[in-house]
Amino acid sequence: MKQKFSLITIGLITFLTIQVNAQSNSILKNCWDRQVKPLGNSYITFSFSEKRNELEHSFRPWQETNYKSNGIVWSNANNFMKSDTLTVRNQKYNSKIQLDKSTLLFLNYGDEEIFAVTKSMYQNQIFNTIRYSPINLINYFFQHKIPTDKESNSGFAVYKTTINEALVRLYIKKSDNIVHRVTVLSYDELFGDVLSTFHYSDYSTIKNLYYPKTIQIEKINGKVKDEVKIVNEASIIKEVQGLLEKPIDYKLKEETEIIPDITVEKYSENIHFIKLKHTDDRVMVVEFTDFLVVAEAPLNSRNGELIITEAEKISPNKPIKYFVFGHYHPHYLGGMRPFIHKGARIICPKANQDYVAYLANAPHTLSPDSLQIEPKPVLTEEIKDSLSITDGKFEMKIYFIGEKSEHTNDYLIYYFPTEKLLFQDDLVWIPKKGEIKKASGRQAGLYKAIMDLGLNVETIIQSWPVKDYGVKTVIPFSDLEKSMTIK
Repeated sequence: MKQKFSLITIGLITFLTIQVNAQSNSILKNCWDRQVKPLGNSYITFSFSEKRNELEHSFRPWQETNYKSNGIVWSNANNFMKSDTLTVRNQKYNSKIQLDKSTLLFLNYGDEEIFAVTKSMYQNQIFNTIRYSPINLINYFFQHKIPTDKESNSGFAVYKTTINEALVRLYIKKSDNIVHRVTVLSYDELFGDVLSTFHYSDYSTIKNLYYPKTIQIEKINGKVKDEVKIVNEASIIKEVQGLLEKPIDYKLKEETEIIPDITVEKYSENIHFIKLKHTDDRVMVVEFTDFLVVAEAPLNSRNGELIITEAEKISPNKPIKYFVFGHYHPHYLGGMRPFIHKGARIICPKANQDYVAYLANAPHTLSPDSLQIEPKPVLTEEIKDSLSITDGKFEMKIYFIGEKSEHTNDYLIYYFPTEKLLFQDDLVWIPKKGEIKKASGRQAGLYKAIMDLGLNVETIIQSWPVKDYGVKTVIPFSDLEKSMTIK
């Protein structure tokens, strides 16, 4: 009797599960019927205005660069085209994108030739289309028969899949069978796991096709926000003239594997420079009696680990006591996390401590580094005007010049009295050949800081770049002085 009851119970549960899944899958089908199917082989086209905000090489952390553009989109289930004009400082730049089942043609702002794209760039292009319309993504989920996910609730049917290593969720509202939200969880080498959320609202219809007229985008876990608005009403057309001509020899470019290229140079008994040619950076390792100081770590945790390995070769039995970065841009701070894992103290101004903590605590589950695998607390040491590091025999001075750099508000420089050497990130641009030009704002800011601090400098060494861009990266101080005399 008990066995019979159990079989009946299991059968009922199985039946209900099938019914729930069928109902949830019908929601995706209903959504596709409303937001994709009415187009057939035709295209929806609309004009849009866009407000885009980016984190670039700004003056302070989280400071956004604001862009505005206007353009036109043509889209159906498998095709997407966009032509737009971006206005920057009263200059106009155009771009064009053309995507189908096998091809991505991309003319970037200001370019005259089609950009060579990789397979990964092609796969990621679907994430660019959902800034303007969810059509392509809905069709992707429908064609791939993505099942409903356990995250579904009374309000939304949730569908989840992975596209090019990014975790994508589609939220369809059960009351209207329309997409109201899409999330994309992807990996960023600086910020770790980053969530982008696309909110679709202000829906309108044309020939039974539902489309959103407002798309609000939250990037980097909500830190940065964009907005796209459809101007006027959309229309449906049967044919579209291609925006770009496909080259005869078109093919996706092979992915470029970044192979570390590292050399180590002993500058003096206490100072060593590690050149990472693959990132175009010079890192400094300063050796004291019982410990090491590392200055700069570019771009990502992988490079941070490489630097630690080289530092351990320089002095195998000395711990890295301090890590310091000249300013917050990724070429100098991006590889910080492995140093936190090693127990190094992070030297930075008070204004940077929250930013350092954010990077230190950011989850890296999609591409785990040593700090993700074995979490350690971040230890910071504040620098105010200056900081002296010494073992009683050798001294390293760090100076906070901040806004004087004319580059960022957190800028640090490093000075060694015995060598009369100054190490800094990216302020001096003296040509290798030809005449020295008038000092830029950055160069003038550094020169003034050196004069105000009364430093006796003979040589300036620059962290970036290390490749030959026709500029000196080991610079006689006399060159900087001369640039200040030119009018």
